[in-house]
Amino acid sequence: MNNENKCNKYESFFVFRNEEAFNEHLEHCPDCQKEHEKHLKISSLVKEVAPIYLEKKRREKISVMKRLACCFVVFVGFASFAGYMAYDDYTFKTMEVEDSYVSTMGLPVDDYGFLEI
Repeated sequence: MNNENKCNKYESFFVFRNEEAFNEHLEHCPDCQKEHEKHLKISSLVKEVAPIYLEKKRREKISVMKRLACCFVVFVGFASFAGYMAYDDYTFKTMEVEDSYVSTMGLPVDDYGFLEI
């Protein structure tokens, strides 16, 4: 069959006509029947692949979220370590009694440099 005699009404019937007229045309036109069978096969393939595709997209999204969480943990860990290294001494330092501000004023102080009452 050459292309000049081939029916090209499938799309117009599918889009613009009602279902009854479309099905009636399919019964009498072998070209449109073949086209309709191709569309049904494609539709079934898409329905079959859709859950797999959606699952893949969900896994990719979770993977991105995991990467972001790892980057955040590494950044916070690095910032904490840098802060730890920047502060040279974590021990509690008490001032010597002579260095106490209260003692320089000539007020009585205890062994820790606090004002003695």
